Amino acid sequence: MRGTTRSQFVLLAILIAVLAAGTVQADWLYSYADDFETDRAQSESCLHSVFWSPDTSPSPEPYLYYLNAAQGRGIGFMDYEGQPAELGYCFPIGAAPAQREIKGTLELHVSFPSNETISQYHSGNLSYKTSSDGKAWSALTALGAGHHTIALSSVGGECRIVFSGTRAVIDNLRVSLSSPAATIRVPQNFSTIQAAVDFAGNGDVIEVASGTYTGVGNRDIDLCGKAIVLRSASGRESTIIDCGSAHRGFYFHSGEGAETLVSGFTIRAGRAAGSHIPADSANWTPSANHPVGGGIYCEFSSPTISDCVIIDCGAEVGGGIGVVGGAPVIADCLITACQAGGFGPAESGGRGGAIGLMRQADATIANCVIEDNQAHYNSMGAGIYGWASTALVTGCRIAGNSAPGEVNGGGAYCGGSQTNIVFQNCVFSKNAASAGAGIFAEWNNSMGSTWQRARVGVVNCTIAQNQIPGALGWPSPGGGIESSGADLVVENSILWNNAGTAVVASGASVNVTYSNIQGGYAGVGNINQNPLFANLAGEDYHLQSSDGRYDPASGLWARDNLRSPSIDAGAPTSSVTGEPTPNGRRINMGAYGGTREASRSPEHLIFHVDVATGRDWSNGLSRESAFATIQKAIDMANSGDTVLVWPGTYREDVNFDSKAITVSSAAEPAVVEAEDAYAFSFFGAESSKSMVSNFVIRRCSEGAIFCNGASPTLKNLTIVQNLFGVTALGGADPYIVSCILWGNTDGDLFGCKARYSCVEHDPPDVAAGNIEDDPLFADPDNGDFHLKSVNGRYVSHLDTWVTDYASSPCIDKGDSEEDARAERMPNGLRINMGAYGGTPYASLSGWPEF
Repeated sequence: MRGTTRSQFVLLAILIAVLAAGTVQADWLYSYADDFETDRAQSESCLHSVFWSPDTSPSPEPYLYYLNAAQGRGIGFMDYEGQPAELGYCFPIGAAPAQREIKGTLELHVSFPSNETISQYHSGNLSYKTSSDGKAWSALTALGAGHHTIALSSVGGECRIVFSGTRAVIDNLRVSLSSPAATIRVPQNFSTIQAAVDFAGNGDVIEVASGTYTGVGNRDIDLCGKAIVLRSASGRESTIIDCGSAHRGFYFHSGEGAETLVSGFTIRAGRAAGSHIPADSANWTPSANHPVGGGIYCEFSSPTISDCVIIDCGAEVGGGIGVVGGAPVIADCLITACQAGGFGPAESGGRGGAIGLMRQADATIANCVIEDNQAHYNSMGAGIYGWASTALVTGCRIAGNSAPGEVNGGGAYCGGSQTNIVFQNCVFSKNAASAGAGIFAEWNNSMGSTWQRARVGVVNCTIAQNQIPGALGWPSPGGGIESSGADLVVENSILWNNAGTAVVASGASVNVTYSNIQGGYAGVGNINQNPLFANLAGEDYHLQSSDGRYDPASGLWARDNLRSPSIDAGAPTSSVTGEPTPNGRRINMGAYGGTREASRSPEHLIFHVDVATGRDWSNGLSRESAFATIQKAIDMANSGDTVLVWPGTYREDVNFDSKAITVSSAAEPAVVEAEDAYAFSFFGAESSKSMVSNFVIRRCSEGAIFCNGASPTLKNLTIVQNLFGVTALGGADPYIVSCILWGNTDGDLFGCKARYSCVEHDPPDVAAGNIEDDPLFADPDNGDFHLKSVNGRYVSHLDTWVTDYASSPCIDKGDSEEDARAERMPNGLRINMGAYGGTPYASLSGWPEF
């Protein structure tokens, strides 16, 4: 090759290597498989609903269970009161994440079993969502029956997926992941970053060696719209892009998408001079001359920016990162010591010391630290500025942001029409502002448009120790959140130790619920109690817990002498499966609620009782080590525990000993008899939180149940052939529902009432759903209290189903609000009264009419 230069040889060598490879080679491979023939999923999944047995009475919460399906043993999903069961994985399993981009697929088989396998009328459903950090999630995607291949990707070394649904089964899970190897290296192949980018094609990986990169070709880097990976070889601390005083690090303006990735750099000393920003009503002409984004400018482009440090940068909008009309993902970045405003000929205000969003930007900001940034005088958003834009800000620490003069929104400012910004699992601390030291939101007709109001959501956030310098008088500005004219939703959050008033909101829809607000705030589930942060001085806002608190300094779990009132106090409808167990089955308030760092609740145990095989010197924590008596299990239990009683006849009088526990039959209802007393007795207010369900209670010489000052839930009980049914004294008001009280000699109810029940001796309260018709037991003289049915009745000793000449009036007459999910179909979509109602042994009814 006469006349070929050295540089041409280099280019030719690179081109030959790429063409020979055909595809990008991997420098890391990972695979995982589980056919669910063992119980690995319980330990290897990162979150899951409780695992339950399909042979027992259904769990009073969403649950998972193992089920033999067409493709082999699988995992079934069952909802509860509209909440789906969930199963989540974090891949790679058992390995600490490396900061790398990874891609791959997950394969699985989905089925929706027939009625013979799992009770259902309407078809089941299953959906999934994915995430690279466990905080910012994709939208739910539905899965039909059959084989599926799901794409997984992440820029941070982890791929997460959560399945949620009901009456569905998954099996044969397979995962394959890889990380691409570098195809072009700087400075080995090209002396500047821009030269490497110019040569690269879609799919290439450019790897930059450690060092400080300055001058032409290493600043104002233009990715040219290419779907390439630009990453550091040794991490962000050692790979530095020094912009100089009048340049940026990166300028994205060619429609880059999420496949364009920049990862692992420190970008410092970037500046975008000027102060003129075109009005909202004016057309926007793309130009690098706009004073937007001192370190990185995304103009109608949507790259992924990961694991970067942006420091000492400045611009009028977005001192660190400025976004106009694009949809970038900004993940795992540190943005610090950046400034908005003060770089033009006019003394402008400045908007967004760290990040500025405008012109219908749609950003995802995840797991970032935004601290010690500054806005100029009379400014908006010392940390984040969002104007007429959409954003999800999740898992971020936004701290120490301020301005030398007045600023609205120390941590974040949200304003303009069609703005919709959600802050989730974020900490706002020690920010300072003249109003809205944590968050400031506003919207009014004078702001350029009368379109949709700005909307701000604050979900599972902690807003603490924010300051209003010099604030005097009353009403004081919002030290936590201030909203003027914007729609505001606050849920599961903590606002504490802020200057001024915790929440100041006016002029729009405001909905604050299940939050701990210092000074109090009207709303469902709100409290006003010291949240007991782990270390207020050290800005550690994990919640103290005697059952376990995550310590970020050591990475271990500590125990405290106190327990925060914000634990298990969030919205009952919020998913709790992201929290470590034990979690009280309810999400915590604050930034760590719903995450793996949520403070723990007391461990609630499940004790088993089996009269046939049990021994009262065992631990009772499984059927194989069950207790022989119900009383022994209750003696061992603490409030919040559950006692499952397996089939058999138990001759004992049970005292709940003022404990708030649940005692339920585990499978086909057990029988309890008390020859010289009541079968179940409740005393004291704590027992009001107890529940007894799915038992046949008979042949009690005094009565079936006695309540003194306690109001337990008595559900789906068949109370028959006793001297008396239920007695309530001392202000007791038991909640009796879906029961049958029949054949009791001296009466059924004293001092209490029933709902959706069959009661023989009292006039029926039709308005409460009660009846007084013969329940038509199968064979009461021989102890068979199944309900007769022309559609099918279970016969225990034959383990089969038979039909009768008539059907019990108690079928499909139980609590109309109770879920009939465990009854076999057809079940009329409503549980039966009596001990078998709500279980797989409930007598069948006709198909429901719609």
